[in-house]
Amino acid sequence: MGVLRACRWLEQALTRIELGAALFAFTAMLALSAADIIGRNLFHATLPGGDLLLRQLVLWVALPGAALAVAAQRHLHLDPANLAMRPRWKKWTAIPFNLAAALVCMLLTHAAWAYWLDERQYQSADAIWLVWLGLILPTAFGLLALHFVLRAVLSVQVEAT
Repeated sequence: MGVLRACRWLEQALTRIELGAALFAFTAMLALSAADIIGRNLFHATLPGGDLLLRQLVLWVALPGAALAVAAQRHLHLDPANLAMRPRWKKWTAIPFNLAAALVCMLLTHAAWAYWLDERQYQSADAIWLVWLGLILPTAFGLLALHFVLRAVLSVQVEAT
């Protein structure tokens, strides 16, 4: 029981952090967009790098949102095969599907990390802040992999009951 409790606690803690990151990024997107609109209309100027920052903030909203969807088990509900699946089949397939998804996310984490290292190496000094914001890619894919592993472990509890 200790492992399952620890997994539930970890998933809840991650969910709070991811929700906070997504809400902060969304608030920053709104503020930056409003500042950009006001700047264009009143001062005929925009914030330097504002468009680039907005693009990065979209990732900071979307990727933690994806992890939240996995934690809430709402990530595949639009899939017709999942909708047609009987509850008994879901019980049998939960562990292998979650582990397969975790493997894919781990591979994406590795690729995103290699991409980030390459970006860091070749980024100009005046835009290095973009590289640090780009850490969301490997971080989010790693968190997705962790959520899928946690879902697989927590599925064991469902099967036992």
